[in-house]
Amino acid sequence: MDDNTLQTMSTEMDDIVNTFGNDENAFMELTGQKSAQRSKEGLSRLNINYDTETDDGVTLTRGDWKMMYEGEMVYAKEVSIRPILRTFEWSHYDADEGVFSCKSVQKPTMSGDFPDTDGGNKCGRLSPDDEAKLKEDDPLYLKSRAAVCNQVLYSKISGKFTKANGDEVEVSEHPVVAYFKRSGFLPIRNFIDSLTKQKKIMQKCWITLRTDKKKRGSVTYYVPIPTLSHEVDIKDEDKELMKKFAETVKAHNLNVLEQSREVEKLQVVESDDSLADDFNAVAEFNPVSPRNRG
Repeated sequence: MDDNTLQTMSTEMDDIVNTFGNDENAFMELTGQKSAQRSKEGLSRLNINYDTETDDGVTLTRGDWKMMYEGEMVYAKEVSIRPILRTFEWSHYDADEGVFSCKSVQKPTMSGDFPDTDGGNKCGRLSPDDEAKLKEDDPLYLKSRAAVCNQVLYSKISGKFTKANGDEVEVSEHPVVAYFKRSGFLPIRNFIDSLTKQKKIMQKCWITLRTDKKKRGSVTYYVPIPTLSHEVDIKDEDKELMKKFAETVKAHNLNVLEQSREVEKLQVVESDDSLADDFNAVAEFNPVSPRNRG
């Protein structure tokens, strides 16, 4: 990955910041809100809770929202978020190791390439046409199916939360990030698309998030249910938060690209070593005798 790619993505973030609160139409296009065609240190992460109890045995409710707040996990049946920046990211989670084995850069739209930490694109996700050419037990097919697209919302969050011990916590306009993927991807994207059709800029919208219980076979899961609460004006403090979120994305992308470059360098070295081995093998099989030289 060359320096031009990094510069382009940094410029995209700068353009988003510069148009925020100034040119709504251009801003919606830059952030991908109009192109519906189709964790960070110190930043709380909003998730749907799937735990039935804490490590101490305290009962929890599955399907509640949860996040780390002031050093403790807090829970709520519904929350209000105000999206400030939306990006997209591809990832692959290794369930056996409990870690992400691959992550891509984050971009404000789903178009184009997504360089990743494996030195590839979109963590191995192939186009439908390319997938159709492979057998279902092909490693490339399996890798492609395992790659997930995340819709990342950097937002403000407010709501009445509760700690596991029952203590109530009031949260007001706290910076947060949420990753919506798989069954959670479309409800959020479709809702933002509906705002676009109404010519509403999502950064002005406070959105109520609840969850709905679903079941597929023996698997129970929960999907986000967003509804519009009310609209507000964009203030200077919102622009400052946008800048901070944009810097977070830039830092993430820089880290991904650095890892991608290291993998690419390693692949080049391994390729050179392989060529050298092949050359030596040929030379040993067909040595050049003195009489055949010159």
